[in-house]
Amino acid sequence: MISINKYFLKRRINKIFNSSNREKEYLNLKEIKSVLLLFDTKDYSDAGLFIKQLKRMGKKISVCAYKDKKDKNDYSSILHNIVTEKDMNIWKNDSLAGIINSLGSESYDLAINLTLRENLLLQYILVSIDSSFKVGFSRTDLPIFDMIISFAPQMESSGIITVKELSKQVIHYLTTISSSNFKNKKTSKWDALI
Repeated sequence: MISINKYFLKRRINKIFNSSNREKEYLNLKEIKSVLLLFDTKDYSDAGLFIKQLKRMGKKISVCAYKDKKDKNDYSSILHNIVTEKDMNIWKNDSLAGIINSLGSESYDLAINLTLRENLLLQYILVSIDSSFKVGFSRTDLPIFDMIISFAPQMESSGIITVKELSKQVIHYLTTISSSNFKNKKTSKWDALI
């Protein structure tokens, strides 16, 4: 059963998505200067390696992570933008609004959602920020991603897909994209099946 908060958050995501007129631009890795990375804190160590790799490439990185209530670690000294289930109530939530305002003050060349399962809070953030190219791994009700990297179902169900593997695939596909072939095309998304 879907909670009332999830229901209204989905409606808000839908409303923001449908009213968006963002310009999509398929960029290759060399053209990307700024990146917003969304992930689950349970994958912090792998996400941290990916962040370091992107920084070594000269990319400006912003981060937002979802923290499950079962996760007892304190990330406050290393992550500034953390959302939790408590942030699901979009009417009484200054914390989520503050994160959206903070992240929304910039425009990103690339936004990557490194979660394999649907996470409405991270989707809400993703549709609320300005990014010309959005990449993800989970299928959603709305085509919020410009590129979805999919894995064979047996790979996903076996649990061998990690954020480390997702990161490798993002680098691979962004390296092979020839952006001149995709500039300002009105394609909704790609599916890359591995």
